Amino acid sequence: MDEVFDRVRAVIPLMVVIALVLAFGTFVARRTGLISETVTIATPPPPGGTVGEAAAEPSRQLRIITLLPKDGIAAIFDPRFITAEQASESQLRPGDQVMGVSINGEHRAYGTAFLSSREIVNDTVGGRPIAVTW
Repeated sequence: MDEVFDRVRAVIPLMVVIALVLAFGTFVARRTGLISETVTIATPPPPGGTVGEAAAEPSRQLRIITLLPKDGIAAIFDPRFITAEQASESQLRPGDQVMGVSINGEHRAYGTAFLSSREIVNDTVGGRPIAVTW
């Protein structure tokens, strides 16, 4: 029984430190606006109605929780590509998902695993600027 109490006593300082870090982190995140923001979703007027008419459903408020600051994940502005053969040898496995784009006879494939660590890829395909996001 003493072993159990010794283990609990050993963990208590760690728990206190974790609680303080979380409390301080939450305070800082709230002060900097990183944690949440409340938005109001207004219900549109009924079909054929005007904006001033009451909608069937009341508007509702939603909380948006932001974990990263604006532009917290860097965008890619000058993407570099490898051939399909190189990708299958080193980066992609059968069954991996890609997002494909074909414009004016020019083709690109963006691996979704890669896109998960990026916010957006700005590219030009077939002479047209595009933005790829996942």
